Amino acid sequence: MVCTGPGNFNGIRASISAMKGVCCALPIQLIGINKFQALSKIYKSALISLKYRGNKIYWCILKDEEPIFMSSSDIEDIKTTEDHSDLMVVGYRAEEIATRIKVDKFIEQNEISIRDLLDFSREVVSPRKFLPKPLYIAPGQSLFAKYKGPKILDIPLDVS
Repeated sequence: MVCTGPGNFNGIRASISAMKGVCCALPIQLIGINKFQALSKIYKSALISLKYRGNKIYWCILKDEEPIFMSSSDIEDIKTTEDHSDLMVVGYRAEEIATRIKVDKFIEQNEISIRDLLDFSREVVSPRKFLPKPLYIAPGQSLFAKYKGPKILDIPLDVS
């Protein structure tokens, strides 16, 4: 299992490459989990916020465990046009974000633990859905963007 981000792009690429090297030598599959998935493992619908630089955060809205919106911005810029009263806000400065979007439920959690990542990875039934690719969110970007690497690296290696 490897964390795919969001975070420092070069650091994430290096860790994924290192873990792919380990998997070439051992008969194991590599599962890529992003921090949003790990924090939302308990809540099916949530707004997840992660600390970024300065007053900025990475944030993602998940509905039924699927991301529907992702961005990096200042907390003051978080606005929603839809009613998200059913969401749980989880993560960095969750209470402040919950107040801004008029949500009652929130859990402050400034960091994601290795235990959260491991707990989520144990629930993965289909590892092919979780191929490790870096999750990159450029400042001001509002897309769920992933690094598009060479296709040959997406195929699990047969080490038998």
